[in-house]
Amino acid sequence: MKILKLNILLIIFSFLIISCKQDKTIDQKSSDIKNYSDLNLKNSLSNFTGYMTDKDTIIIYVDLSMEWWIRRDEIILTKTNNKIQLQATIKEDTTFEMKYQMRTNKLPVKVLKNENNSFEQYFVDKFERTQNEYSGRYIYKITAPNDTLIFYTNGLGDKGAEIKDYYKHMIQYYPNEEDFIPIEIIHENEIE
Repeated sequence: MKILKLNILLIIFSFLIISCKQDKTIDQKSSDIKNYSDLNLKNSLSNFTGYMTDKDTIIIYVDLSMEWWIRRDEIILTKTNNKIQLQATIKEDTTFEMKYQMRTNKLPVKVLKNENNSFEQYFVDKFERTQNEYSGRYIYKITAPNDTLIFYTNGLGDKGAEIKDYYKHMIQYYPNEEDFIPIEIIHENEIE
């Protein structure tokens, strides 16, 4: 009987030792995942592509939806071989009836030639939109490994102007893309 109890204690003890070693390995891996990036958007918004490493991915969600028109763009920035790559995907409801029959246009990957940090400057100029005084829906949500910045609009007129600015910004990177050319509106008094 003593031998049986001793064997059971040895098995339990062995199991505990193995479990502790596995927990340490898991803790080390999750620690490595959490600490793999020094990129912090709030502290480096004016030069976040300069702080990116090959381990970083920044995703910018753009919600352009207004009334019955639904459009959501996704811009992904990655760094490979010291080059920042830009990938834009456009999803738009083609029904204008909120049926969510989405057309997807995945644009080609572009190397971001970011002279004078012009890509980031666009968001720096709009930083006040991250404050609480804007209570509308978000237009930009920039997510990085360690944090997220959300930019808001305030009403349809404000959002319309912001969409126009966004198109001007993106047409620099995709100059022949019709999805970034604003639709011209003709007012009744301009029709002859």
